[in-house]
Amino acid sequence: MWKKSLLFIFIFLAGMAFQAIAQQPTGKQEPASPGPPAVPEAIPTKDSVLVTVVLKHQQNKNLQEIRRVLEAQGFWDMFPPEDSRVVSWTLAMGLGHVIVLQLPANAIRRLNLAIENGAWGAYDTEIYLSYDYQSIWREYIEKREEARDDRN
Repeated sequence: MWKKSLLFIFIFLAGMAFQAIAQQPTGKQEPASPGPPAVPEAIPTKDSVLVTVVLKHQQNKNLQEIRRVLEAQGFWDMFPPEDSRVVSWTLAMGLGHVIVLQLPANAIRRLNLAIENGAWGAYDTEIYLSYDYQSIWREYIEKREEARDDRN
């Protein structure tokens, strides 16, 4: 049980770190490259949430078998949901895909259905609903520093 808790904490912190990095301007523009269709940026709303999705590789299937299942079930047409924003998408060797999405709270059902209808049979799934704690953490650190300065 503690291993699962430790994994969740690691995934959550990694997602937060990736989110912070993704918000930093790089100062350079990369040329557009052909690839998968662009996912529209989610419109930030008061009720948006972060969701960490873990798609664990099923060890009894090779990559081609997993791809066949995903294509047959139309996974890539459903995932990620249209009104979501991919904050980070990491492939952890030996585990699978660790995806952090930002989406409106009312889109949770669509996300769940996309995973149930598209990913089951190819991946074992875990989903963790979360929220952006960074501003709360920063405020706490500032207050803590102020209190420390007042004590000195």
